[in-house]
Amino acid sequence: MNFRNITNHTIVNLENCEDEPIHIPGLIQPHGFLISVDSKLSVINVCSKNTKDYLNLTYQQILGKKIDTFFNEEFLSKYYTFKKDTSGSFKIFNFSFNERLFSISFHHSNNSVIIEGEPTENQFDKDNQLYNSSKQLLSYIEDTSTLKELCNSVALAIKNITNYDRVMVYRFDAEYNGEIIAESREEHLEPFLGLHYPHTDIPAQARELYIKNPLRIIGDVDYEPVELYTYNSSSIENLDLSLSILRSVSPIHIQYLHNMGVGATLTVSLIHKGKLWGLIACHHYSPKYLSQDIRNTVKLHGHFITSQIDVRLLNEQYEIARKANAAVESLTSKKLVFDRSSIIQLFKEKHIISLCNSTGVSAFISGKLYTYGETPTNEEIELLGEFLYNFSNNGRFVTHSLSHVASDLKSISEAFPGINYFSLGNEADFIIWYRNPTIKDIHWAGDPNKSIEKDKNGLSPRKSFEKFTENVKDTSKPWLEAELAASTNFFNFFQIHIRSILLNEEKETQRKLGEILKETNAELENINWISTHDLQEPLRKIRMMASTLLRTNTNNPLPDNVHNKIIKMQNSAERMQTLISDILKYTKANVETPDFEIVDIHNLLLQTKEEIKDTLIDANATLKIESLPNIKGVPFLLKQLFLNTIYNSLKFRDPQRPPEIVIKSGENSFDEISTYGMYHIIEVTDNGIGFNNAYKEKIFKIFSRLNSKSDYSGSGIGLALCKKIMTKHKGLIDASGELGEGATIKLYFPKH
Repeated sequence: MNFRNITNHTIVNLENCEDEPIHIPGLIQPHGFLISVDSKLSVINVCSKNTKDYLNLTYQQILGKKIDTFFNEEFLSKYYTFKKDTSGSFKIFNFSFNERLFSISFHHSNNSVIIEGEPTENQFDKDNQLYNSSKQLLSYIEDTSTLKELCNSVALAIKNITNYDRVMVYRFDAEYNGEIIAESREEHLEPFLGLHYPHTDIPAQARELYIKNPLRIIGDVDYEPVELYTYNSSSIENLDLSLSILRSVSPIHIQYLHNMGVGATLTVSLIHKGKLWGLIACHHYSPKYLSQDIRNTVKLHGHFITSQIDVRLLNEQYEIARKANAAVESLTSKKLVFDRSSIIQLFKEKHIISLCNSTGVSAFISGKLYTYGETPTNEEIELLGEFLYNFSNNGRFVTHSLSHVASDLKSISEAFPGINYFSLGNEADFIIWYRNPTIKDIHWAGDPNKSIEKDKNGLSPRKSFEKFTENVKDTSKPWLEAELAASTNFFNFFQIHIRSILLNEEKETQRKLGEILKETNAELENINWISTHDLQEPLRKIRMMASTLLRTNTNNPLPDNVHNKIIKMQNSAERMQTLISDILKYTKANVETPDFEIVDIHNLLLQTKEEIKDTLIDANATLKIESLPNIKGVPFLLKQLFLNTIYNSLKFRDPQRPPEIVIKSGENSFDEISTYGMYHIIEVTDNGIGFNNAYKEKIFKIFSRLNSKSDYSGSGIGLALCKKIMTKHKGLIDASGELGEGATIKLYFPKH
């Protein structure tokens, strides 16, 4: 039978290492042996070259044979039980071959069961070790409160158990850059605590394997890899060693460890919620091997860390939330008056920034800026507020790196990268909490930009792990949920308080306006009194003297120019008298009116027609009154309403034809019902000069005119008074006209 190795001969260098298939190297580390058995045929299809060293059998003797050929009944019983139980991914137990104790592990790989064996010995009493480990783990709960304290305790315990020179707990960020958050080391070694490692040190495929296989050991970084063989007729081209204990690691990683001066490593994955949260990394500066029992103990400590992550983070967040809520309670429980002095009072309290652990806060309210702590300049605050209002969709924005969204605000983002923004309802008003850059210096284990170095031998992993400090200016400490919740609670309180202040200010404004209105009404009453008595009396005397002058000079006529001037004076006095009378009527419509009563409009208009009979005769006009409804209203105001509409039709009559005025009931059209609802409609139609409908709204404004004063006399109050009377009756007035044809005024009185 002929044989071939399945070593992966892909040339790997630092230019293509991200694509390196590290799970199928076809090689193992030499401190154990590997056998792969076809699950269906129970035939050994892959064997490591070094089986002679451990089983006293060469790979040529083993390959292609049934597993039953080489192992005893006890071993085979364990094998067949594991093969049937596909739910279990691993099985580890101790077993002796040729009076030599081995740690045996089984795991499934595609259609094969992989068997790995490592020589082992009882490095300490197992039962006592498990008891002490369990006892120690329980003590961690009592002796530590934060996650970092727990990690420090675990690092120290693992160092004592394994006797490695250095034990570190390594935590990943969102981009898989790592930070050493806990460390236990020999005193003569340089500390790595607080150092950061770029994500390139552990590529993506390596992180994936850390999730699948939570423990990896390299007993001697100078090991010579052992080839895996299969027989020529086998269909196997490679063997997936993702779950293998002995899997040979990438030569690039070996070079990386050489550059660090490390002789042996043990790595345990810290997996939280299905993701690689961090690692426990153990370094020894000479070769070192551990028994399976010690490895299991280290894994147990790793599991304990991951089981405590949520608990410890919740404890830390609870403490943050407790302090934040206490700060909010301190502010919201204050007895504040509803004026702007209370805002100044709030912005003198340190709790206004401690509630979300910010370095400063500013609020812009109705043109006034309030600040506390470290903030940008006033001009920068206003500029930032305008930007954030436009940038945020719902008036809310949070970031720990402002420069990522506002490259134009460089001076602000460098000094205050952390922003917690709330809009107070419009573009101008807002409240913003700020944070300075909290990680001003990141200490890298070597320059993160030089993860690959070039020398005379070509490209290699970086060789320098000396402390490299990178200054970071554009990032603050991220805002925690508890801090954001506290700021939201304060914002809700603050917004209600601001609205109360504005409402109080509005009430005060209304009170002052009410006083001004009261004074104005009193002055108007005085004007009415003056108009009623003091102004009308001189006008009566002027008219009387003008009449006297015109009568007394019948025998001795006045010169024509004097006579004409006296007539003009008399006419002006009459117009002034009419204007004063109309003003009094208009103001009278504003005062409180008596209770409404049912008015028979038809009879009211018949009486009115009789009263103005002479005026109609002088104008050669006809007034037709059709059947009209009863209206709930004030009789004397309704009479004034119809008189004004009739006089308006007579005033604007067409000189080419006798005036005709018709007052009748109208019907609600569909559009009118949908627009106005159910009304009694009364139409006053004439055949006068009409008007352009574009100016229909203007005719109801006081002192407004569509025609020249010289052509048509009047005060310009008549139809404005009509609108005021309709308003008093909770009604509406509208007009339509056509030049040269006439006009129609519609009066809408509510039916209910």
